Amino acid sequence: MRYSSLFLLIPVIFWGLSYIAIKIVLSELDPVEMISIRFLLGAPTLYLVLKFKKIHLFPVQQFWKLIIGGLLIYIHFWVMAVGMIETTASNTAWILTTAPIFIAILGWMFLSETFKIIQWVGLLIAAIGVLFLTANGSLDNLAWIKSRGDIIVLGSCVTWAIYTIWVRKITAHTHPLTATFWMTTIAGLIFIPYTFLTTDAVKFTSLQNSTIISLIFLGVFCLAIAFWLWSEGLKRLKAAEVGIYLYIEPLITMIGAWIILSESITVWLIIGAILISIGVVVAEKYGKVKVAEHDV
Repeated sequence: MRYSSLFLLIPVIFWGLSYIAIKIVLSELDPVEMISIRFLLGAPTLYLVLKFKKIHLFPVQQFWKLIIGGLLIYIHFWVMAVGMIETTASNTAWILTTAPIFIAILGWMFLSETFKIIQWVGLLIAAIGVLFLTANGSLDNLAWIKSRGDIIVLGSCVTWAIYTIWVRKITAHTHPLTATFWMTTIAGLIFIPYTFLTTDAVKFTSLQNSTIISLIFLGVFCLAIAFWLWSEGLKRLKAAEVGIYLYIEPLITMIGAWIILSESITVWLIIGAILISIGVVVAEKYGKVKVAEHDV
């Protein structure tokens, strides 16, 4: 059991620290540049993982779905990164914890899935938690000019929900790692050339060491290795056990951001985090919310 737990604990640590790495990279690169480099590093690493696991790249059914999936995951990362320019790593991690609720809502709206009253209660509790995070003790902080980073990050929960529902159709016939490889490769082939054609090469050659390390961490470890380990962990543990690990992720972000980025851990952040956790647990326990699904 301990051995199996490592397959989930390691990626959760990586993903928790990924928000800190993103903040570091965004100090020198814009979101498009960051994501393009992340895919440039992540896709080849995923290819090596597929070869190591002897998972076939072909045949892939309905390749057009992978193209759309690649665009959706790129849009999700871009929206999240744009929001993170104006908010903290801690707020981002806790807000994204609500993503499973948005998946359930879209399932209710477009797939005729049930969304019970108790799940609406969970959504309300989580929403109040997000307000606590954003307000940080002052209602003035809820104004668009001060809270737009948090609002945009919340919007990335919607983009992630759309992506997740779409990818479920793909992984019904294709191995998740194969699907992820093709989607990151497709998105990379579209946006990497654009990035290098529109960005001065000097910008990349003059990056700080901390930014370079963060890019490698995001592309190789968070996108490729973490997703591989997570998929292995899903095979070994029950869904209820898996969900517990994802609640550790924002805690890692909060502590790491306090140490590395000197972000404050305020009472409002703690209250908001508790309310978000309660809301997601309520929605997950009484409905079809799946906290085991994670972005790459």
